[in-house]
Amino acid sequence: MLRLGECRGCLLSVVAPSVIAVAQIFLTSAASAQASDPPTDWVQEKYGWREAYGGFDVARDQWLAYSGMTFALGSPDIYSDGWRLRLGGGYGRYGYDSIQPHTNCGDATSNDICGEDGRSRKHYQVGHSYAEVLLGYYLQLGRLTAKAFAGAAMSSKDHLKSDPDTRDDGTRYGVKGALEFWLTLSADSWTSLDLSYSTARNESGSQWRYGWRVSPKLSIGPELRYDKNVETGDGAWNGRAGLFTRYEWSGGEISLAGGGLWRVENWAAKNPSAYGTVNVLFQY
Repeated sequence: MLRLGECRGCLLSVVAPSVIAVAQIFLTSAASAQASDPPTDWVQEKYGWREAYGGFDVARDQWLAYSGMTFALGSPDIYSDGWRLRLGGGYGRYGYDSIQPHTNCGDATSNDICGEDGRSRKHYQVGHSYAEVLLGYYLQLGRLTAKAFAGAAMSSKDHLKSDPDTRDDGTRYGVKGALEFWLTLSADSWTSLDLSYSTARNESGSQWRYGWRVSPKLSIGPELRYDKNVETGDGAWNGRAGLFTRYEWSGGEISLAGGGLWRVENWAAKNPSAYGTVNVLFQY
């Protein structure tokens, strides 16, 4: 949660309309792709029935480390149709500035009202952790890979130093649902779309990527991301626009990404920050 700086309008022309349109474009492309078979030189290499992942995300005054595992239940490998069990969690921190309440208040009837003296800006750090247990299904439909998950979620928030204006610390439990799509457009390009929602802290998120294969194992391309939760507030959300590179091998992959992050309030982009992520995945 970032509350410093301002960059009105710089995100709206790129992220906002793109996030709204991406789902429609993705589904249209998927329907078109089903009309033909996968490219003859594209083969999904199958390896292992367990998938372990982990990563690190950092921006100005915030960071998050996460990890998890996915198990193929009754399937010979992680790329065969069937049920999946996913366990995941993470811990991170974010900071924000807040102006303290009035401390110099007198008698309003004597025109001695609260003054601005004594109001100072303080910086707070918040620890955040989450965990989830999800049951899902993996389905391969030609070029389109679809995954659907649902299960239990936990989200915890705790100020390292108490903020008198905030009283929602603690742990909340809820249910979470997630949809993940991967569409192979050709031997040289692909696109993916991930959507999720959790009732634990009213958390919703989405991420879209479009990858060009500069080699059979190396992809590069743009990414967009949308995030919102109970702390974000009404009419506000967090958006990202950046570039990624992804390298894959038999039984694993590593992905690096970076770009710009903004907080959007009432369709005005604020608090610009750079961000960076690294994610590693292994199958065995």
